[in-house]
Amino acid sequence: MTDQSIVLVTGGSGYIGSRLVPKLLAAGYRVRVLDAEYFINGLMPWVTHPRFEFIKGDIRDRPAIDAALSGVTTVVHLAAVANDPSFACDPEVSRSINIDCLPHLIRSAKHSGCKRFIYASSASVYGISDEPNVNEHQPCVPITDYNRYKAEGESILFGLTDASFETVAVRAATVCGWSPRQRLDLTVNILTASALARQEITVFGGAQYRPNIHIDDLCRLYTMLVRCDSLGQLCGCAVNAGADNRTICDIAVEVKHIVECYFGVCIPIRTTASDDVRSYRLDSALVQRALGFKFVYTVRDAVLEICERYQSGWFGDSTDILTDPRYHNVRNMQCSDWSFSSVERRSC
Repeated sequence: MTDQSIVLVTGGSGYIGSRLVPKLLAAGYRVRVLDAEYFINGLMPWVTHPRFEFIKGDIRDRPAIDAALSGVTTVVHLAAVANDPSFACDPEVSRSINIDCLPHLIRSAKHSGCKRFIYASSASVYGISDEPNVNEHQPCVPITDYNRYKAEGESILFGLTDASFETVAVRAATVCGWSPRQRLDLTVNILTASALARQEITVFGGAQYRPNIHIDDLCRLYTMLVRCDSLGQLCGCAVNAGADNRTICDIAVEVKHIVECYFGVCIPIRTTASDDVRSYRLDSALVQRALGFKFVYTVRDAVLEICERYQSGWFGDSTDILTDPRYHNVRNMQCSDWSFSSVERRSC
C-alpha cells in the first residue's frame, strides 16, 4: 500500500479509531472517517489536517457507504455496537449495525476497487474455553448475539476474499488504556475508574480469565496491517490480538496497588457473584510470527495513563466518571437515539 492511499475507517472517531487515525496520518496516509457520531468525536483536534476527511454518516445508509468508499484502497471496519451489554440494550438496532448492513459494505468495497478489508472482530467469539491458550484453530462457540454476529461477519468477509481483495479479521482481546473518546466500561478501565472515583473496587466473579490488549498495541497492529505490502498467510484468516491473560481478580489487585501508590490512598476490593461465565486465555503467536508484531504495552501502562489523565483534570467536567454516559456505551444508548437519527431508514 502506498502512503497516499485512502484508508476508510468506519467508526473512526470512537474509542479505538481516535487513537488509530493519528497513527495512520503519521504514516502518511490520507484518512477518511465515516462515523454517525453517537458518541463524542475523539478526532476534533485533527479536523483541519490536510490529509483527513470526516464524513458524518451511518453505515446502514447505503448511499453514504457507497460515497464514502470512492477512491478507497483499504477499509478498517471498526463501526459496531460494542460489547454484550450494549448489544443487549437494543438487539434490533444492534443487529442492524453489526451484521445486517455488513454484506453491502463489504461487497461495495470490493466492487469499488478496494484492495484490502480489515475487520474488527472479537476474541469473545471463543466463548468459554478450558484450553490453556486459545489459538485460531479453536472453534468459535459464541454465547451471546454480539459474539455470534462477530463470527458471522468473519464468514461473510472471507467468502468474498480473492487475489484482488485481501481480507483479515482481528480477534481483539479486551482493550484497555486511554483514548480521546474514552471508554470506562472495559475491564481494566472500569476497575481503574472505580478505584479513582469511589476509592474502592468491586469485582464481579473474579476467577474468569480475560485476555487484554493495550489500545496503543491494537492500533499499532491495525496500522501494520494497513501498511504491509501483502497480508500473505493472514489473508482470508482471523488473527488473535491479545498479550496479557489474567483473571479479573488479578487485574483488580494490580489496579489497587497502582492507584494506592499513585494517590496515597487505601483501595479495598469487594467481590460479588456474577453470571458472566466468559473465560478464556488467548494465544497470539500467529500474528507475531506472520508479521513480526510485538506487544509492548501492559495492563500496568493502561492503568497508569488513566491515572495520569485523572490527576491532570482531563475528566474534570464529569461529576461521576462511573455514571457519565460519555464513557459508558450502555448509558449512552439509554439516553440517546440510536435508531437512524436523521438518516431515512433503508433496507440493508
